[in-house]
Amino acid sequence: MTGSSLRIVPVEPGDIEALTDIMTRAFDDDAQRHLGVESGGPPGYDTGEFLRTHGLDPRAASFQAVLGGEPVGAVIAFPRDDGHHVLGCIFSDPGVQRRGIGSALFRFVEARYPGRSWTLETPAFAASNHRFYTEKIGFLKVDERDDPGGAGRLFVFRKVTGMALEIDV
Repeated sequence: MTGSSLRIVPVEPGDIEALTDIMTRAFDDDAQRHLGVESGGPPGYDTGEFLRTHGLDPRAASFQAVLGGEPVGAVIAFPRDDGHHVLGCIFSDPGVQRRGIGSALFRFVEARYPGRSWTLETPAFAASNHRFYTEKIGFLKVDERDDPGGAGRLFVFRKVTGMALEIDV
């Protein structure tokens, strides 16, 4: 990235409206590119309810990327005491995608919450997300399943970190 420096700061309740606008653009862009429909995302992605419910959850670690004084993306992680963390959501404004913002957000939470592994789920149709997870931040696809909410097929990705991993044999 050139020009303005990227800052990563906690998400506060007053940030929800601006981040919802970004999340709506990001998810709608995915829906248009991958499904050929005008809009689409998880329930409440375009009303702020998703971010209020998940991003402000006391168990969540939620941070936003700020570029030139403006929010441009966010990450919601769920660190766990057992070291097997969950990446709940990560998004950036389509106008600044492919500039390292998503990678910076994930690297930030990964460094802040070291552990044994990370897992995430993402829609099967979202090919650009799959490439981001595997090529940019080191995840591997390990499973797929039907979304119990009826949103189609989900891919499950996992990243094992440098810490020792216990395996039952």
